Amino acid sequence: MKPGLSMVTMLAALLSLTVPALAGPQLTFEKSVYDFNKVIQGNSVEHSFTFRNTGNAPATITRVSSSCGCTVANVSDKMIAPGKTGTIKTSFDSSDFTGPVTKEVFVYMGDQQKPAYTLTMKGIVVEELVITPRQINLGSVKAGVRKDVTLSMENKGEKKITITSLKTELPQATISCRNKVLKPGEKTSCRFTVKPRGDSRFVNGYLTVSTNSQGKSGKTIPIFGVLQK
Repeated sequence: MKPGLSMVTMLAALLSLTVPALAGPQLTFEKSVYDFNKVIQGNSVEHSFTFRNTGNAPATITRVSSSCGCTVANVSDKMIAPGKTGTIKTSFDSSDFTGPVTKEVFVYMGDQQKPAYTLTMKGIVVEELVITPRQINLGSVKAGVRKDVTLSMENKGEKKITITSLKTELPQATISCRNKVLKPGEKTSCRFTVKPRGDSRFVNGYLTVSTNSQGKSGKTIPIFGVLQK
């Protein structure tokens, strides 16, 4: 060993010979996974993924895409010089989701056919008002004969929910609920009543439930049945 040459210096010299310097563009993301924890159904989640070009050549982002139409992604700059930073802004619409969700954003570089980077947004979508069943199946019904279906509505959120309206376009149907103001964790039962007319083979329509929820304030419940001959 040469005088004054420490073991650490020798190792560093060897590594510099065996590990080549990173050539070309290279994006290094501050974080590639964003956990938004919880969001009330109907609200949007927005997040910006920050990155730096740690390579030695300009990076060209040709496009960004998402795993579904519920997620939108936009890049701040498509051409990033070495050492410069940029952001990819994402937005997730939770209106049509409940429970755990994972959404991905794909980043394409140059003329690559496969994504160079994958960014992830994940968390839990909280459905404040849960209606059971989610569709009213009347089954086989007779004209002029009344049929009742019981629905359960439960407040799964953290704030009081008021049911502001219950509507159906079926003129032969009505609905009523025992309680229209629900505290967190509280349930109520609703009775849907239909007395089918004989002028159609099917009984089809929707029940629309409106609330004061700050998330998804309206819910649509399909109604279907078959008229006996």
